[in-house]
Amino acid sequence: MRKFFENSEWTRVRKIRGLPLLLVGITLIPSLYAVIFLSSLWDTYGRVDHLPVAIVNQDKTAEINGKSQNIGDDLTKKLLDSKQLKLTETSAKKAKKGLTSGKYYMTITIPKTFTKNSGTLLNAKPVKPEIKVAHNTGQGFIAEKLTASAADKVQANVSKSLQSVYNKTILNATASSTKGFQSGSKGATQLGSGLSQLQDGTKKLQDGTTQLQTGTSQLATGLSQYTNGVSSANTGAQQLTSGAQQLATQLQKVSDEINTKQSANAADLKQLDTGLTQLTQSLQKLSKVESPTVTVDSTKLNEASEKLSAGLTGAGKDAAAFKALAQDADFQKFLQENPTVAAKYQAALSDLGENVQSSATAATTIQSQLTTLKAMLPQLQALQAEIPELQKLGQQGSVATQGAQTAIKTLNDSLTTVSQGIANQAVPGAQQLAQGSSQLTTGLGQLAAKNDTLNSSVSQLNDGTTQLLTGENQASAALQQAGTGATTLANKLADGAVKLSAIHNKKSNVVALSQPVKQKSSNLSKVPNNGTGMAPYMMSVGLFVGMITFTTIFDFMTVSKKPKNGFTWWANKQLINAPVFIGQALIMTGLLFLVDGMEAQRPAMTFVVALAASFGFNQFVVLFNVLIGKLGSGIMLVLMVLQLSASAGSYPIELSNSFFEAIHPWMPMSYSVHAFRETISIGGSVASDLTVLLSLGVISMVLTWFVYQMKLNHNQLTFKH
Repeated sequence: MRKFFENSEWTRVRKIRGLPLLLVGITLIPSLYAVIFLSSLWDTYGRVDHLPVAIVNQDKTAEINGKSQNIGDDLTKKLLDSKQLKLTETSAKKAKKGLTSGKYYMTITIPKTFTKNSGTLLNAKPVKPEIKVAHNTGQGFIAEKLTASAADKVQANVSKSLQSVYNKTILNATASSTKGFQSGSKGATQLGSGLSQLQDGTKKLQDGTTQLQTGTSQLATGLSQYTNGVSSANTGAQQLTSGAQQLATQLQKVSDEINTKQSANAADLKQLDTGLTQLTQSLQKLSKVESPTVTVDSTKLNEASEKLSAGLTGAGKDAAAFKALAQDADFQKFLQENPTVAAKYQAALSDLGENVQSSATAATTIQSQLTTLKAMLPQLQALQAEIPELQKLGQQGSVATQGAQTAIKTLNDSLTTVSQGIANQAVPGAQQLAQGSSQLTTGLGQLAAKNDTLNSSVSQLNDGTTQLLTGENQASAALQQAGTGATTLANKLADGAVKLSAIHNKKSNVVALSQPVKQKSSNLSKVPNNGTGMAPYMMSVGLFVGMITFTTIFDFMTVSKKPKNGFTWWANKQLINAPVFIGQALIMTGLLFLVDGMEAQRPAMTFVVALAASFGFNQFVVLFNVLIGKLGSGIMLVLMVLQLSASAGSYPIELSNSFFEAIHPWMPMSYSVHAFRETISIGGSVASDLTVLLSLGVISMVLTWFVYQMKLNHNQLTFKH
């Protein structure tokens, strides 16, 4: 070891004032980069609770599920107790001012409607409650990311709490819904039964509608006949009006004629009555005649016979007139429509008939007797012997003439009664009949005018009945489908009730529903803190910076005497170079373990990787320094800057742009970073990384030999004694 430090290169170094001390400092450069820098941020994420954050609670108490709550107060208390951040409750004004000045890295504001909106999550129009988070990224990008991550956790915790409340409500409602589904199933079954009954009723309604349709057709036919009958009745009513008017006229004429005849025959009847009276007296006298000779006045006898004949002729005419009146159809119809008049007429006619018959019989008998008497007048003288018989005949004739007088008087009174009945009752009745038939004609005319409308209405009724029957058929089909649907609904509701019964509303169910997925994560490696995670990157940076600093300060070209060859020249420089890069690797790694408390999966292999990286970086940087001098150190500085981004030390290379992704495999630090990660955190193989680093060092070393030899051949040496 003593001989190692007594060679010419070490002698030259010792002669330069301060250079040995400077070499010691250069040896410590990687440690300054890695150990000191990493110690400053060794556990940054573990000290997030030191980040000052303001919380502003503006929430107002509101009612949720029938209970007055203030979720903002509860949330604020939980956040302050959790100590995830350095939370300070303050006012909105102070929080805004502190965020602007940098006093706070984040502000959390709970609005006054937070609890109110939380209670609407099960409403028809839910309003999501919000928490307002404000950052000032300009005060620190990383701090913003850390506080944002904490804010996300706060939001997740709040959401979980609200989910627990509403999940409990939903599960309770689901339990209640089970009973509702069961009741609904029973109701649907009853609905199906009712629909079945309704379908039966619809079938009966169809049958009735079919009968209605048949009746409507018959009604249409009958109505057509009726309208035709109305037209005929209208014509008949018009004829009836005319006939009734004619009847009234004829009855008036009959009454007038009876009165006229009575007036005209009044004198004859009086004479007849007088004659009959005289005849009666004569007959009475005849009945009292004595057997002596009876003298008969033939002139008076002829005169009485003529008057009696005239009276019989007038009575016969009156009887014939009444007989013709009785046979008149209009008069018969009038009597049928006026039963009171008919009764009186029948009574009068009966008396008249009897009187006329009696009078006619008596008159005929008298006339026959008068004729006989007249014929026998010449023989009266011869019949005196038969006076007793004549007396008897006189008595009979007296009775007969008295009966004739009575019959004539009764006939005359009956004719007066008939005339008065016709004038006072029959004629006004016939006139009323004419007026009624006229009104009937008018009504039938109006009815006939409505015949088309009535026929059209019946036609529409027929069409409507047809449409009703069609609709009932459709309704029957729909009811059948509805019945099937009700049965299906009942079954589905029953199934739903069974399925809902499997849902429980215990506390464990609420918890499981609020957090349905249990995250079970695994990690191939464990990084306890930020310093351990960044150590591979900073160790690589420290070693590379240390090599650049070393080649910049130490002169790899100056020698104390001319070397035999290029290898000797390189070997002499390595006597100074080797202790430096070996010291850099060992001291830096050791201090990380001792000072920063770094823990590694493979500690020994961590030292090996540090030595391999230091050797590779050293030989590579020395090559450029020997080859092109100070320019080589400048190029290495540029390469250092490129490696800071391309080595994927702080962020995954996939997050960089395409340029850095392209040069990533060609950067020496890419392999040292990966190797350190394997030995510190992962514990995997570093064979490929060591191969690259050692290959880089060996190739650079051999090339440096050739450069030294080339410079020696061209006598490009610098001597310093």
